[in-house]
Parts: sequence; structure tokens; C-alpha cells
Amino acid sequence: MKKLSQFLLSLGALPFLLPWYVSERLFEFIVLPLIFKRFRIDLDQRKRLYLRIAIVACGAALVLYLAYKIFAFLKLFPTPAQALVHSKDYFLFVLNDLIRVAQTLLWPVNVMIVYWQGAAVQWQHLLLAAYCCFLPLLFLFNLTLRFLSTVRSLNKAVTLRNRAVRDVDLVHYAEQAKPDQIFLGLDLSRGSTPFYVKREWLKGHAQILGAAGSGKTESIVQPIWFQEVRRNVATFMLDGKGSRKNLERFYTIATSLAQGHEVIYFNPSDSGSSATYNPVLHGTVTEIRQKIVASLDGLSATINNQKERTSHYLDLILRAIKESGHFFSLDIIYQYLSSKTYLQQQLRRLRDRHVYEGLMEAVDNFQRFQADTEALTSALREICTSDYAWLLDTNEPEIDIATIYRERKDCYFTLPMHGGMPAMRFLGQLILQDMMMSFAQAAMQAAHGEDSKEALLIIDEFANFASASSIELLRVCKNAGVSVCYTDQSLTELNAPALHLPENFLDELANHTNAMFCFQLGSPESVRMVMERMGVSGNSETSKLKTEGKPAPPQKSSEEINAEMLKHLEVGRCVAFFRQPRVRAILKTGYFKFDNPLKFEPPTARRQTVAA
Repeated sequence: MKKLSQFLLSLGALPFLLPWYVSERLFEFIVLPLIFKRFRIDLDQRKRLYLRIAIVACGAALVLYLAYKIFAFLKLFPTPAQALVHSKDYFLFVLNDLIRVAQTLLWPVNVMIVYWQGAAVQWQHLLLAAYCCFLPLLFLFNLTLRFLSTVRSLNKAVTLRNRAVRDVDLVHYAEQAKPDQIFLGLDLSRGSTPFYVKREWLKGHAQILGAAGSGKTESIVQPIWFQEVRRNVATFMLDGKGSRKNLERFYTIATSLAQGHEVIYFNPSDSGSSATYNPVLHGTVTEIRQKIVASLDGLSATINNQKERTSHYLDLILRAIKESGHFFSLDIIYQYLSSKTYLQQQLRRLRDRHVYEGLMEAVDNFQRFQADTEALTSALREICTSDYAWLLDTNEPEIDIATIYRERKDCYFTLPMHGGMPAMRFLGQLILQDMMMSFAQAAMQAAHGEDSKEALLIIDEFANFASASSIELLRVCKNAGVSVCYTDQSLTELNAPALHLPENFLDELANHTNAMFCFQLGSPESVRMVMERMGVSGNSETSKLKTEGKPAPPQKSSEEINAEMLKHLEVGRCVAFFRQPRVRAILKTGYFKFDNPLKFEPPTARRQTVAA
């Protein structure tokens, strides 16, 4: 009986909830984009698309209506010439429709006026008219409420953000830094003094935590990147958002503030502007095989059962490609894996008996061969049959990790990781494996007396790229002098079963990460884990801070690091924690304010423009 009454109440509320829902959707897809445009806030691509669809649909409906009325108007006259003579009557024709619509819409108001004047009105008509009059009021009330609350919150956020920009002049403080220092913000626990850290501290790698939109990239990643680019350090950026907005901000920083540096850009979904890149071009057969097999981590729960057989067949294929004299590429590997006919053709040219017998076995048991290499074949099929496949099929790529590292250039990889596409995850892993191999070779060369180099690797949305080999990547980067900065929305997202990470992954990650920058956190579990990392126990603790390894003078701080603070950090603030030396600080960060970021222009396009 209780459920029945609840059901009947919900049915009764439905006529009132419907206009509320419509006003919510109207505000979200039409009014909110206009507010965002006023405050110069980037709009989600989906909402921007819906707004355009709504505008186009309204325009199309208007055109269809006018066309229909023209057709109906022409039928009133024997010839089109006579209709043209009376064309002014067409507008009266349309006006008549508008009047009828207005009369229909004003019917509820007319009924209510008649009732108030004391005339007899049927109760059904009275209720319907009252309901129809109430709907627009409810609709406008919700729309106004949402508009005022959104504008108020955005005004507050913009005020706080502008205050951070005014108080934290990144360029000025960066120029004041010593050669071995990086400026990160103002230390609120020490009277808002500039907070500089040794660059060596970041060589132990840094994790930037914070909820979506909390400013991880703008407030920490971009300032660090800017200062390293100014020092002519090689930089690599791996972005899992697939957004051009971040690229344009980095490009603007590089061209406007960092001495005119160029950015080499790779994006499979933007092949017109993307540079070419072949992640398997360099290395021995063993190295390339290890790169590809390690990149399969996390694609599926069953991949570990296929790894050994996949590795065996991949080794044979790579040796066959090497013997044929063709350069290594994902496309040529895919042809061996997917086509029995192609495999048979290549067998005739092989001289290596071991390779010949191994691939002949694959031909004889081709179904089993395909089952053993299913995960790799599936990922390569999606890549090699895509529109961007040509970017990866080259023996003279514009992006070469070792060359960029050696010549101190700047490279930006962006992959559309949304939607959980296995091919993009595989490609992201392959890029990181290529970097790890290149950095390992650079570390070996430095150990043999060659000049050591430095680099900065930034991984945005680390959960999209995390794998069992991520820990080895951090080890290799540290040995090669490469600082790794990676961002996460929370620590708990790295515990997701879909990532297929080892149980001790978070502990290993913490052991290989020296710095942590924590912005606003939403998850209580993530807050607890962060507090444990920082060594903060209890509900609150006033931290003892040090700068550059020297103890801070005793003073009472108004800022306390506790769970509530981490959940409600203000815009432009973060908690910085370093393990070695042990430093904790509450920072007021800054960001680069670009009203109109520069549109990215690839170097090839610039060269063509100059030549023309």
C-alpha cells in the first residue's frame, strides 16, 4: 500500500516535474553556454554540439514552415505570376498563423480573467487553465534560480582566480629563481613568501592530485613546464584528454613566454596538424618485442595468458621483417598477424631456418595462431585501418624520442582516451615504452662518459596510461635525469579493477615519487590515503615546514592540514609535500591568464606559408 501511494504521488507530481526538467535541460544546453562564453570558460564539446544542433534545428524548422506557407499561398492563385503580384498578402498569411498561435497560448490567461470577472467557467477548463498558467511561472522560476546561482558562483570563482593571478606573478618569480630552483607558488604558512624548490627534488618525480577542474594542469604542470622550457630542457607531454585547449595553452606559453620555442605535436584525431611518429622504428628485435608486449598490459584480463605465445610469434615476425629489409612498423606487423596469404608469401623469401619453421607452424595452425595473438591483432587492426594509420607508417618520422631528448626539443602527445578504446590505450603504452627505451639508452651513454642530459615528462590523467611497467618507467627516468610529473583525480582511481594493476602498485608508486601536490579532493578514501602519505595523523595538524631543507622558524600558522581542508581547498591553493627532504607547505598558486590563446600552427604549415 505504501509503494502504491508513493507511485500515485509520483504520478501526481509528474505534470509539475516535467516543466522543471525541461527548464533544466534548456538552461544546460542554451543558457549555460552563453554564461560560459561571457566568463570565457571553455565549454564541453558535447554541450557545444547540442547548442549548435538546437540552433540549426530551429532555423531548419522556420525555413520549412515558411516554405510550406509559400506552397499553400501559391495554390490560392491560378499562376505564380498572380501570386507574385499579391505577394504582400503572403505576410498577412503568416501573420494570421502567428495570431492563431498567440490566441492558443493566451487561452489559459483568458479563461482565468473570465473566471475572476465572475463569469461561469467549467471546472475542467478552470483547472486546465490554472495548470497551464502555473507551468510558465514554474519554468521561469527554475530558469531564473539557476541563472542567478550560476552567475554568483562564477563571479566568486573568477574573483578568486583573478586574485591569484594578481598576487602570483609566475614570470616575475620564475625569473628570480636560481639556476637550480623552480618556483611553485606563495607559501601561506610563511607569510606568503615565494616557495622555491630544488630542481633535484623533482627528479624523484611528482604526483599532482585533485578533482576534475581543480587546476592541476594550469597551476602546477604548466608553470613547471614553462620554467624547464626556458632552461632549454627537453620536454615531453602525454595528454589523455584529447583536447586542443591544453595544447593551445602550452603552445602560447612556448611561443610567447619561453623564447619562441616550437612544439612538435602528435594527435591521431588531428592528422592534418599532427607530426608523423613510428614508435617501433628503432631498437633491436628483442627491444621492439619487449616494447610491444609490455604495451599490451591492461588491455584485458586474459592478456597475461596470451603474453608468452604472443611474444614468441612476435619475435619470429620481427626477425622475418628484419631479414626482408623492410623497416619496422605497426602496419607491417599487422599484415603478418592478420593475413595468412601474406604470411605464406613472406615464407618463400626466408632463409633463417628457425624463423621459417616457426612461421610455417603458424600457417599450418592459423586459427590457433590468431587465438594466441588475438589481443595484439585486435589493437593493431583498429590502428592500422584508421584514418591516422599513415602517421605511424614511416621510416623518417618527424618525432624521434632520442633526437628530441638529445637536441632539447619540446614534444606534445595527445590521445583521445575517452571511451576506453583499447587501441588508444595500447598506443599510449607504446609511446611510454619507446620513451623508456630511449631514456635507458641515454642513461647508459651518460654512464660511459657522454654528456648527460635532462628532460621533463608530464603525464596528464595518469590513470589512462598506468600499467605494471609504470614503476620501471619511473626508475629509468630517474637514472636518465628525467623528471616525471603525473596527474590524477584521486589515488583511489588507480585501484580500479579495469586497470589490472598489481596489488602493491600504489605503494610502489609512492616509493618512487618524491613530491605530491594536492588540490581539492572529493573522495574521503583518497583524502585518508593522502593524509597517510603526508604523515598527517588525527583530524588536524599544524605542519612544520622547511624550505630547501632548512627548518622554518617557529611560528603559529593559521592554516592546518586536515581532512576538511583537503576536501574544501579554495581555488588557487594546494598542499605541497616532499619526502626528501621532508617539507610540507600550503601554497597559493598562480596560472597563465590568456584571454585568447594562440591557435596551434604546425611547423610544416609555417614552412609552406613562408615558401609561398
